[in-house]
Amino acid sequence: MTRSEPRPGPAPATDLRLSGLLTTERGRGLAVLSGAVLVQWAAMMSVFPALPSISGSLGVGPDALGLVLMVSSLLMTVLNVPAGVAADRYGRKPVIVGGLAVSALGVLVSALWAAAWPFLTGWVLFGIGRGLFTSPAFTVPADTYGPHERGKAIGILAGAIGTGSVLGYVAGGLALTAATWQAVLAADAALLLAACALTWFALPETAQERHVAPLRTAVAQTFAWYRRRVVLLSGIVAGLSFAVGVAATFLVPFSLTGLAASPFVIALVFIPYELVASAGTVLAGAISDKVGRRLPLLIALLLVAAALAGLPIAGVTVWSVALVYAIVGLAEGPVISLSTTMVTDDVLKADPRRIGAALGANRLVQGIGPILGPVVGGLLAERAGLGARYWILAAVLAATAVLVAFLPETWAGKEAAR
Repeated sequence: MTRSEPRPGPAPATDLRLSGLLTTERGRGLAVLSGAVLVQWAAMMSVFPALPSISGSLGVGPDALGLVLMVSSLLMTVLNVPAGVAADRYGRKPVIVGGLAVSALGVLVSALWAAAWPFLTGWVLFGIGRGLFTSPAFTVPADTYGPHERGKAIGILAGAIGTGSVLGYVAGGLALTAATWQAVLAADAALLLAACALTWFALPETAQERHVAPLRTAVAQTFAWYRRRVVLLSGIVAGLSFAVGVAATFLVPFSLTGLAASPFVIALVFIPYELVASAGTVLAGAISDKVGRRLPLLIALLLVAAALAGLPIAGVTVWSVALVYAIVGLAEGPVISLSTTMVTDDVLKADPRRIGAALGANRLVQGIGPILGPVVGGLLAERAGLGARYWILAAVLAATAVLVAFLPETWAGKEAAR
């Protein structure tokens, strides 16, 4: 049976300006949640500049550290499904706060003992915390914003991922010039604990109905969402796009090193990538509220594909790589945000009580991105020439753009709002 979308609790706003984030209950909730997302991703990214120091201090090789980071990300991906189911059954807030608490505990364990096993155990716990947190967090704007504002609201939340990534990477690197890696992680743990406390006190519960089926049944029902084309196909589109972004992130340092760029320049190139990803996410969401979701999704994919394909033609230099890598940021935040928005549009019309489970199923498919990305990047760095590697990534995105043609439009923009 088809159900209509739930009415948001507070009165709907006409737009989502920054002032509205402070003057309405749902706006304040979105601001608090965006801050928590920012802290989560800042903590995750702050460890990357410290990896050489951690490796030397703990006597753990880069291969073992890479494996732990992969396992942590894999746990985050897999736990999206049970976390979404739990959020539908028990409410969003307990699962979100629980995820932040587990994250804080994991990072603290990694920081307190200068030994390999506590660090590895703590980082795995951090992956569990992120997995519990992510899907329920993205159900909150789905609960409280109608389709004419939802793209912008989810864009703000997703944009916090890019902002947090930049802050974490840069601040972590700068902090290491004056402090130990343990001090950096201890500061991350304190920020996560503060985000946990603030979320507990300031985030309103947004679930208006609960899905009370037994957990085992609810988890089994979650995979039935893949029968809906939007849930499965948008996840594949976002996952492939994210894989290209991660592969490019892997390749760019190798390309720049081959062009004799300094480590400082390589670090700086990361910043415009994330800034484009963050700003592009909010902009794409706002545009999708007016013209529909599918067109901006297609444009983002084609822009990145064209930039990657044009790089070898224009000439591979430090400046051209930096410019193209910034444009590749559109393959991350905007595509993932628009995919998430399309799922919420579609599922809220079917069963609003199960939006958390549907988003968990969608994000499970999206998880192919961080898993495939490093593998593809490593293979291309080893076996493909400097120009060919970017043509291959462009071809993957062009094929991904073709898949968008099979995605049904979930929101007709201004015409539907009239």
